[in-house]
Amino acid sequence: VSICLPGERGLQSVAPVGASARCVFSTFLARPMHHFNFTALSHIDFRVRSIGSAFFLACAVFSLAACGGGGNEEAPPQPVKLVGEVLGLPEQVATSSLKANAGYSGNLDTARALQAAGHAPMLDMLFMLPPASAMAGQRYAIHPDAEQKLLAFVRANSDLLKPGVRVLIHDEIYWNPQGSSDAVVVLQPQLEALAQAVALMRVHAPQARVGVTVSPYGSIGRPVTLDYIKRAIALVDWVGTDPYWFGDATGIADLNEWTRTFPVLAKASNPKVETWLIAQAFKDPAWDVAAFNGLMRTQLMLAPQYDHIIFFGWQFVSELPVSFAGRHFSSETKLIYAPYMKP
Repeated sequence: VSICLPGERGLQSVAPVGASARCVFSTFLARPMHHFNFTALSHIDFRVRSIGSAFFLACAVFSLAACGGGGNEEAPPQPVKLVGEVLGLPEQVATSSLKANAGYSGNLDTARALQAAGHAPMLDMLFMLPPASAMAGQRYAIHPDAEQKLLAFVRANSDLLKPGVRVLIHDEIYWNPQGSSDAVVVLQPQLEALAQAVALMRVHAPQARVGVTVSPYGSIGRPVTLDYIKRAIALVDWVGTDPYWFGDATGIADLNEWTRTFPVLAKASNPKVETWLIAQAFKDPAWDVAAFNGLMRTQLMLAPQYDHIIFFGWQFVSELPVSFAGRHFSSETKLIYAPYMKP
């Protein structure tokens, strides 16, 4: 079963994965031991005329460094954790019962409503790359008019393409629900097409943060696909994963393990990548309530390992029946989502 995010579905070569390909986990520090406040140095006359004045200047610089630049320097602000919701219509921005400060939609009017509400919009730009299922039986390729479509989008939506805006260019990369393949001959063209689309974004919308999403169903038990997922993550600025459950209790352990380990996998592939948990907020009323509640308790317990979280299904359910929406959950189930809900 494929649950698609709303919106239209949509130059460099990439070498295939070799037998010796390795994944190296690295960490980095965000700040040095000392910061120089160069504003505080602006009153110093840098025209050194003597050894004595040079010594004085060296002492002044050392003192400023040691005391933090005169005491006026503040620690850099920590990034705000975003809570998003996948939306369909503009009015859903106001009717949401989630404490959302971000949102994704394939509807540009909804994206503008998000922006007007002070929320961070995530833009649908799935028009450059077709879903894997659409290319089954043929070599995968970027849409031939991808650049023309991108240029048209940029011209028409400059008001939305603010610096740092997140855009989605490929949903559930590599996953073909009708028959995913773990063969390099199938996966390599998809990676190459993604690299081409990213390159176009860097040229025509360099201010945007480019992202993809990954389904666990396309990679669990497929080691080559998992390697290609890592290579895809290395190309982008953010990545989301959607460990949706469809009622089979035997799959819950695998989904929880995927959610637990995915942030480590993503950061190992790209230490600077931003991770998003796409949390399930839909349920067939016929599915086992206790099993679903247990799953979501674990999923939301793991959510802090991700940089941000976005919910799918609370109001907008795409092609699913409206009765699946999270707003129809029982009081018991809603309690599990309480940390993300308005009072």
